[in-house]
Amino acid sequence: MLRETVLRYTLYFFFYSAAGWLIESCYCSVRPRKWVNRGFLTGPLCPIYGTGALVFLVFVLPLKEKFSLPVTVAGREIDLTVIIVFFAGLVLADIVEFTVSLLMEKMFHARWWDYSENFLNIQGRICFKHSIYWGLASIGFLYVIHPFVNRYFIKLPIDFVEVILAVVLSVFVIDVFDAVRKAMDVRALIDKIKKFRAELSAQFGSTFDDILAMGEEEFKEFSEKASKHKAEIAARVSEIRESFEILSKGFVSKDFKQKGKYNRMFTEFPMVKAAARAQLDNLEINIEKIKEKIKNTISRDG
Repeated sequence: MLRETVLRYTLYFFFYSAAGWLIESCYCSVRPRKWVNRGFLTGPLCPIYGTGALVFLVFVLPLKEKFSLPVTVAGREIDLTVIIVFFAGLVLADIVEFTVSLLMEKMFHARWWDYSENFLNIQGRICFKHSIYWGLASIGFLYVIHPFVNRYFIKLPIDFVEVILAVVLSVFVIDVFDAVRKAMDVRALIDKIKKFRAELSAQFGSTFDDILAMGEEEFKEFSEKASKHKAEIAARVSEIRESFEILSKGFVSKDFKQKGKYNRMFTEFPMVKAAARAQLDNLEINIEKIKEKIKNTISRDG
């Protein structure tokens, strides 16, 4: 009995992961008028939806079945259990979304979604509008979608379910490893930029802001020291820019020679690419400002 329950719930996880992936990908493909794979994985699965479905089934479905909230309105008794389902689904789904966002940022040093511009958000990880969507989704899921799906899935022989899961799990594990590898490549790029900034600050004993705010005499001393490392700094910046171009397009834009394969984390999650680009652009802009200040200092002395 336990084996059958685990297998069927695992099947639900993958089915609703695929359904959630399809719905979100279709929704996100409307505005750009091209297909957008919104999943973290390459395959047609978005595990956060499968996880949300299991949370609804394990924690919210028992509330729906065991509790009732009868209210008499105009002489008629109405069961408002749906309100319990709405708020329970809303809270639990928000917990899942917040936790997944936090864990992915800690693991990969990048944000995969950000609701900072939305009304009543918490750290940009969850927001009021999406919380309402989750609450409504829990109602639709438990009252309409899952009863319909379960009506057919329950008829599947458990041995057949086991075979299906064996195949799906094999592909899923390979896909997860590939997705993590791609995400770690993004993390490596972001860490490389941060490390280089820290190295420059340690080498010169000042941050970019402090360097740009230096007085004339202090800056002269700095410029003499920095001139010895000019070629090294330029080479490191070029190397980081090249890494960014490879992840973005699969080639280095200077010569269009194939260097590697582009990273779909950049193409399917523009916010991740924008965050990496912003850090790289900020690094290059500050270095250019310092170079310009050195140039002006030299011209005045000349």
